[in-house]
Amino acid sequence: MPQYVEHPTRTGRWRDGGFEVHPDAATASETVWISLPSGPDGEPAWEGLLAVLPQPDLAVLAAVPVFAYDLNLGDELEVAGSADGPLIAVRPVHDAGRFTFRVLFPDADDPDDRSWVALQQDLERFGCWFDVYTPQLVAVSAEADVAQDVADFLAEEQRTGRWVYETGRSVLPGTRG
Repeated sequence: MPQYVEHPTRTGRWRDGGFEVHPDAATASETVWISLPSGPDGEPAWEGLLAVLPQPDLAVLAAVPVFAYDLNLGDELEVAGSADGPLIAVRPVHDAGRFTFRVLFPDADDPDDRSWVALQQDLERFGCWFDVYTPQLVAVSAEADVAQDVADFLAEEQRTGRWVYETGRSVLPGTRG
């Protein structure tokens, strides 16, 4: 049976002592389904990302992908309705130039763990946006001009054992074929 994963929250960030929802995420009303590599059982997997639709066949991502690679907050995708009705991503058409990172807190077993809040506070100076999938797994979006600084910070804290992180980009902005 196919697996469908959808984000439980809207993209936001810590700013000036409180949480702020991303403007596009606040108004996004569509979910675009992104095909992921098949799971260990060979069944298809899909990640549902909030998006705004400036045109019927064009979606702008209003979410930070937690599982899909080489897609980022603000990217534009060609979309089509599936036979069952939901929108399916056909292909990326514009790279917004942002960078996505995934942060895993392996010790955040308690559902009330707030390590993800401290992460947002630590990265506030960089203006990052976040999608909190669970208290253990958070996706981070950074603008290109601060992405290396964010990566350096994440790597340094990984070395201390605070978390494990990865980048969601294997292709640099402007180099998609």
